[in-house]
This record gives sequence, structure tokens and C-alpha cells, in this order.
Amino acid sequence: MKVLILICTLALSSFSIPSFAEINSLSQAINESGRLRMLSQRMAKAYLLKAMDIQPEKATQQFTSSFQKFESNLTDLGLFSIELGSPAAIDASLTAIQNQWSIYKSELNKQADQSSTANILALSDETLQTCEMLVSELEKTAERNSARWVNLSGRQRMLSQRIAKLYSAISLSGDTQRYDDELKQAIAEFDQALNELINSPDNTHFVNHKLKKVATQWNFSKQGFKVLDKGSSTPLVISMTTESILRQMNDITALYEEIDHNKNG
Repeated sequence: MKVLILICTLALSSFSIPSFAEINSLSQAINESGRLRMLSQRMAKAYLLKAMDIQPEKATQQFTSSFQKFESNLTDLGLFSIELGSPAAIDASLTAIQNQWSIYKSELNKQADQSSTANILALSDETLQTCEMLVSELEKTAERNSARWVNLSGRQRMLSQRIAKLYSAISLSGDTQRYDDELKQAIAEFDQALNELINSPDNTHFVNHKLKKVATQWNFSKQGFKVLDKGSSTPLVISMTTESILRQMNDITALYEEIDHNKNG
């Protein structure tokens, strides 16, 4: 187990989620709005890890970078919407995110402790819902099947962090019953979407190669969920393995973005 943690740590030490200065295509807008979904869950996960004092420096770094990326992405998406002359539904979705983000970030700025986790978890879910609306509206605007793969693969990034968040919530609270259904649902959604992506007709050989790596990492992660069912938990290991999956899915989403952009070109 110590060797596994060391390998994961080395693999993740140089990992950062790319942040773009501007958004200039619908393909990229779908990717970056999808990133907002992931960040909503990643911030909550990092908050919980800090509350448990698990790698507090790394958790703080993840939290801070995610917080900043959420704000910068939201600004860039707003600018893109103006340039695009977006439908009213996209503008309404952006406004909903901005309003929800104002509430969420106020809570996130409070001291991390066990008593505040319920609010953080609830607000992260509410923020996620508003972000989902924006991604869906952008995919509709694209009006092409290839845009769906950008959305779906980007959503896997979110699920990796949502799973880590819910796992951490159980580890912190000891309340398996309260979060178990949501965790199992997120795991099932990841499974289903991974199978859909593997069978996508738009896949290149490289995309297939990357998806096979994710499938291997995912099968390993699921062993940790079985341990949770037995009354034990390994939040550090789950956090590390889901980080690795996040990195791979981030690369895959960028590849689908390129595929979709080329189809539109």
C-alpha cells in the first residue's frame, strides 16, 4: 500500500488542470463549462480533506487552484457568450451559476470543520446542477453528435471528484447510510458513461488507448469502494486514484474537443 501511495503521489505531483485564457469555439465552451461541474465537486472534496487533516497542504493547493479556475472559467464563458450572441437559455444558465457561485464561495471561505460539511455538500450539489444546465444548453447549440462526447467525457471528470467527495464525506462523518445511495449512483453513472465512451464511433486509436487506461484505474478504484462496504475507509488512496482518473479524463475530453471542433470546421 505504501508503494502504491508513493507511485500515485509522484504521478500527481506535477498534475495541474489546464486553464485557458479565452474560449473561442463551442467545442471549447462545452469542455470548459463541463470543467465548472468538476470544480464544484473538487472544491468540496478538498474542503473535506482539509477538515480531516489529510495531506492538508495538497488539499489547500487543490482548493485554491480550483476556486480560482472556477472564477476565471465563469468569466471566460460569459465573454464567449457575448461574442457568440448566445440564446437566452445560455445567458440564463450563466446567470444562475453566478448567483449560486456567490452563495457557495461564501460558505467555502469559512473555516473547514465537520460542522460545516453539510452546507458545503448541499451547495456543491446545487452549484453542480446549475453548471449541468449550461453544458446541456451549449451542447444543444452545437447541434452535432460529436459534441455529446465532449460533454460526456467531461462529465466523467466531475464524477471522479464527486465520488471522492462522497467517499470523503462518509469517512469524515462515519455516516455511510446518509451518503451511500449518492455514492453508488455516481459509481453507476461513471460505469455506464465509460462503456458509452469506449463504444463511441468517433474514437481514434489514441482515444481508445486512453480509455483503456482509465478502465484499468477505475477497476482498481472500485476495490476501495468494497472496503467501505465492510466498515473501513481509505480516503487518501481513493483521493489519489480518482485524481489519476481525473487527469486521464481531462486529456480524453481535450481529444474529443478537438474531434468535435474538426467536424464543425
